[in-house]
Amino acid sequence: MVMRITQSHKILDSILLSLLVFSGGGLLFVLNRNLFSVLLCVVAVFALLFFGKKITKNNFNSSFFGIAILTFIVLMNYFVSPGSQIFLKYGFHLLNITSCVLIYLHFQNNRTEKYFLQRIRFILKIIMYYSLVNFIAYFFIKGNLTDIYGGWNNDFVTKTFNYIFFYEPEKNAFNFFGIELIRNQGWFWEPGVNQVYLNLYLYLEGFVFKRSKWTIPLVVFAILTTYSTTGIFIMIVLLFFIFLKLIRRNPVLYIIIGSLILMPIYYIAQTNIEAKSTEKASSMNKRIFDLVQPFYIALDHPITGVGFDLEHFQKFRSEYYLDDETQSLLITETTEKGSSNSITFLMATTGFPVSLFLIYCLFKQQLFRYRQEIFMFIIVVSVMSEPLLLRPFYLILIVSGLISIINKFTK
Repeated sequence: MVMRITQSHKILDSILLSLLVFSGGGLLFVLNRNLFSVLLCVVAVFALLFFGKKITKNNFNSSFFGIAILTFIVLMNYFVSPGSQIFLKYGFHLLNITSCVLIYLHFQNNRTEKYFLQRIRFILKIIMYYSLVNFIAYFFIKGNLTDIYGGWNNDFVTKTFNYIFFYEPEKNAFNFFGIELIRNQGWFWEPGVNQVYLNLYLYLEGFVFKRSKWTIPLVVFAILTTYSTTGIFIMIVLLFFIFLKLIRRNPVLYIIIGSLILMPIYYIAQTNIEAKSTEKASSMNKRIFDLVQPFYIALDHPITGVGFDLEHFQKFRSEYYLDDETQSLLITETTEKGSSNSITFLMATTGFPVSLFLIYCLFKQQLFRYRQEIFMFIIVVSVMSEPLLLRPFYLILIVSGLISIINKFTK
């Protein structure tokens, strides 16, 4: 029996999903991580108890086994990982796992897949319009920005205008044909994270809903303002498949239009790559290093990894050196920072058996099933360039895949 959805349901679900989205790199969770992480779990419990119907036996059983398996993985990782691990960090992962299981249980038991996508689309649409306003507003308010701090050790800093708009001019300013612009981070900690959600909105508009012809040009422009090489690459691939049928019908026209679009894109990508490659410790060099070094750490600790504790991982990798032959191919020698590559980070922290199982669950996710290969392309490319995979918005994808596997054995 399909539950009747009232306006109150939509409001609460929008709040819940907004918290879920911003848990994946939003400034709310960077500046006030503990508060909003707890709030996410509380709202999930509230929605499940008061805005849903009776939980079916199958949904309860699969969710129970899902949280049990993930809790076992986290606790086992704590006990078998080398070195001194701080249990509080593991408790934080358990909190996120609980939130994700409860949220997925709520939508699986009480809502439809189409409704979930509609609510997500609504939130991503707001993010897109805000990004456009945030980009334009900088020209008028750039002289009135103040610093705000956050992060685990209060080591994250960004600039804001009255907590309405957010920028990092020292890090993200760039020159575009003689005009000084700033990379658009929107409501997120950096532009590379903002582009993920803008591309997800492009995916929904291009492959799922296919309604407004004016939305795609707006979201394309918003993605361009992030000045993210990864984001622009994803966008080009999405646009190709969105317009594939039209290209086949009139290839000459779309070659001309495509050329006009690709000219500024090429300029952005070229200048972005050049800027990154000339810096001593550029983000590109670090991403290559984050691809290679954690993988080698995983090879040295293939069964257990080195543990989920991020501070322990940072200390461990700062003292870990690659062999001379491998190191000669890289620019970066070592770092005390976390890894920007979520996939190799997962391998290094959990070992191959657990990490490959969790990646398999990711590919079995059940929340975005329209053109699933396109959706997974966005997610995989993004998490290989940003430390996002263990944050709730991405973790819930793993949870949904795990529960779908469990469902095969509990029906």
